[in-house]
Amino acid sequence: MVVPHYAYLMMKMPGTKGIITIAGEYQKSATCVAASSRLAESLVIAAERRLLDRVVAMAGTHPDLSPDPKESEYQGSFQPAKETKKIPLDPEHPEQFAIVGAHLDSK
Repeated sequence: MVVPHYAYLMMKMPGTKGIITIAGEYQKSATCVAASSRLAESLVIAAERRLLDRVVAMAGTHPDLSPDPKESEYQGSFQPAKETKKIPLDPEHPEQFAIVGAHLDSK
């Protein structure tokens, strides 16, 4: 039941003895926005730096691999179970199926 008024930095809500109004401070709000903007920018820079380091390392150790790290993520270490079975999703379309472990419970 809270109504925020972002332009006025106020929030109003019903109380037992009438409307409760909470006011913010413009100076503190501007300081928080600037700090969070710097934090977000530093996190993005750090993530991009890790990604770049990974691409450089991959290019140095495996020159035949694609330098695109997104492509290499799909070549992960996931291996399916040794015994699997195909479950048809639609009897009219046998080319549509799911592969599940052969020893899964029917529930």
